[in-house]
Amino acid sequence: MSTSIKTNRHRIGMLGGIALLAVIAATVTGGSLTAQVNGTDVYRIEEDWQLVIGTPDNDLVVPQVTCTISPADMNTAYCAFDVNFHSQPGWSAGGMQVHTWDPSDPIEYSNAVASGTMNTANETVTWTQTMSLNPNTSTIRFQVINGNSTTWGNFGGNPVDGFSGHLVLSINTALPNLNSYDPNVSLDNSGVSFGGNEVISQTLMAIRYIDINGKVIAQVTTPQLVHPQQ
Repeated sequence: MSTSIKTNRHRIGMLGGIALLAVIAATVTGGSLTAQVNGTDVYRIEEDWQLVIGTPDNDLVVPQVTCTISPADMNTAYCAFDVNFHSQPGWSAGGMQVHTWDPSDPIEYSNAVASGTMNTANETVTWTQTMSLNPNTSTIRFQVINGNSTTWGNFGGNPVDGFSGHLVLSINTALPNLNSYDPNVSLDNSGVSFGGNEVISQTLMAIRYIDINGKVIAQVTTPQLVHPQQ
């Protein structure tokens, strides 16, 4: 199974070699970004996403958008967030869904409470896609939090309730940390799968790297445009 959607936007640049006392902003250059920052292991990643819609079409169920996050690469494991459609266990219109894949476990999925199709012109949808590794249980938890839209209202969990039971899944892992996370995997495998002409923009707005104590040790604040392609 693959949700690969290739794009041509700039790739996120290196953070290595910079002395970090607290939080820094990364600039966009060539190469790839190393998740381990200043010798500190990463245990949680937060990606802030923004989706700006033009004119949705209820009859065609467009647009259909996917965002993907992985602890390493698509062959290791990943979680995909489908917006305005469900892909598991079969395709269905509207709502939102997260689903996970890894080599040793079957595909799991979790749906949002709201199930309608996009119906508001020029609306902006925002959310944070998270990935947290628990070294005590050897699991990675994927969750959508702080979601907001006109069509569906607020969706996903939030930092207060944490585990809401919706748009959240966990998988087993042998990884000791999330140092292998590469934001370019998210960018290369996210995009508009259908109805791209009805999407004004899909943007990875920011990324936060968090240590085992919940402290932000680095962040990328340069927005990365996934759609339209640069």
